[in-house]
Amino acid sequence: MIPEAEYKNIMSLMPLLCVDGVLIGPDNKFLLVKRNNEPLKGSWWVPGGRVLKGETLEDAFIRKMQEEIGIVLSRSNLECLGFFEATSMEHDRTEDGLLHSVSIVFSANIGHVDFILDDQSTDYSFFDELPTEFKIHQFREGLAP
Repeated sequence: MIPEAEYKNIMSLMPLLCVDGVLIGPDNKFLLVKRNNEPLKGSWWVPGGRVLKGETLEDAFIRKMQEEIGIVLSRSNLECLGFFEATSMEHDRTEDGLLHSVSIVFSANIGHVDFILDDQSTDYSFFDELPTEFKIHQFREGLAP
């Protein structure tokens, strides 16, 4: 665990790498959770969180979905949709009050399952649309490796 002061300094200096989930449930609706923490406290948002050093993006996504909503996903059910970037979200854990994060966005069909929320969220529900601020950017195809 990184000490709070050091974590605050890191978040003030560098973007955070995260994973987010577009989870598709019954009737092709999107699962959103009501955030309990900043940024976006009280807002309906997709579940997700930070990638740990040494962790693959898929492993991070599977871990975050199990931690945050209590479901176990199979790699064969995952699709990488692109990325979401937030460059000026207000956040009380940075020295300048701003957060820059880059999330790799995965999608998975989950059907109807029971969810067990951790302390990151206060509620969950299915919605017809994703939050308007959640704009997924696709990776460019055809670029040389």
